[in-house]
Amino acid sequence: MNAVTAFVAAGLLVTALVATVPVAVAQEEPPQLSAEEKEAERKARLALATDGLQKLYKLQPEARQVVEKAPGYAVFDISAIYAILFVGQKGKGVLFDNASGKPTYMLSTRAGTGPGIGKQRVYQIFVFKTAGAMEQFMFAGGTGGDVGASYSSGRNGVVISFNPSINIYQVPESGAALQASWGGTVYAVDPQLK
Repeated sequence: MNAVTAFVAAGLLVTALVATVPVAVAQEEPPQLSAEEKEAERKARLALATDGLQKLYKLQPEARQVVEKAPGYAVFDISAIYAILFVGQKGKGVLFDNASGKPTYMLSTRAGTGPGIGKQRVYQIFVFKTAGAMEQFMFAGGTGGDVGASYSSGRNGVVISFNPSINIYQVPESGAALQASWGGTVYAVDPQLK
């Protein structure tokens, strides 16, 4: 077996393993929260959203008007690990419908592959330009998928989305990563906080 064949075989193995991560994550049963724990977690998520938005507005003051005029927005606190060819991320967040003011508490999980190394924590802020885009994000009241391909412009935390109905902002919180990865992200309503 030559080096190229070995590299391709290793890449296929990693890709196969990465493909099983979302299934394994989805099957984990979290411990049930008490009423007090649920209320504390809801308050923590609301505080997380406020913190993420304040940091975004400090970087880009004009984003405040975009968020306030949109049909809705979501703020996630995401932790990501890039280990050679594996990408894993998880996060918690909350989606707000600006018409009703109602928060929907959500979780995020991502598995992927691609060269990279590092660990990073970021706030991801999604601004939905249409109510349909917001509903699609929460597809069937439970699981949403990738909002489309995107790339980082490296300027003031903006991520350019290829979905014309969604603006995405990414605000670094801690850590650093050098990566070029691809994969699938699942955004789901948190079943414990419905």
